[in-house]
Amino acid sequence: MSPKAPERKPNKVSRHTSAETAAMPASLEPMLPTLVKLPFSDPQWLFEPKWDGFRALCFFKDGKVRFISRNRRNLTRQFPELQEISKLIKARTAIIDGEIVALDRSGKPSFEALRHRQHRGAIAFYAFDLVYFDGQNLSQYPLVARKAALKRILRKSFTGRIRYTEHIEEQGERLFRELEAMKLEGMVAKRKDSVYAFARSRSWLKIKTSAGRTEMQKRIESWK
Repeated sequence: MSPKAPERKPNKVSRHTSAETAAMPASLEPMLPTLVKLPFSDPQWLFEPKWDGFRALCFFKDGKVRFISRNRRNLTRQFPELQEISKLIKARTAIIDGEIVALDRSGKPSFEALRHRQHRGAIAFYAFDLVYFDGQNLSQYPLVARKAALKRILRKSFTGRIRYTEHIEEQGERLFRELEAMKLEGMVAKRKDSVYAFARSRSWLKIKTSAGRTEMQKRIESWK
């Protein structure tokens, strides 16, 4: 008797697939990347910019959005302008993972502007994962399927208050060089087939640029 073939994860998310049906949770733990030192390239991985902002889960229900930080702080009232996002999500209910970012006049993320609430008009939510959609728990779908579904439900993917986080496949070292040149915070590497683990995971890895390491050291010194 031949061994049972391993169960394959679905590659496409839609209302007609076998996604687990579940009530929308009121809160959940975000998936966290593990810090590593060096960038790498690998065809089984995709690579995204690491945004310098507040990590948050966006809960969309009844035409309203609610933002919860990784420490379970409610950030909704802190960023009232992000209510505009509710008009840009093509769903009845959704949980979107992303980063609340303040952009400076050149369009680059500025953590200081975010902390001190400067440039209020430049606040945006950079979305990079879709955990729940219209009654379906998507956490066991591969990352590439979740990202494809996320892109489909955003009415405006690249500008405005909510922005889809683009990625490149395989060529992590090339993206990292570009992020270094732009003096951005760093890069996140993610396995294409990774499920959404509600904990820290080695399926997602973060790599700091020299600018990102310097900025983090400054913050540590300021906290002393």
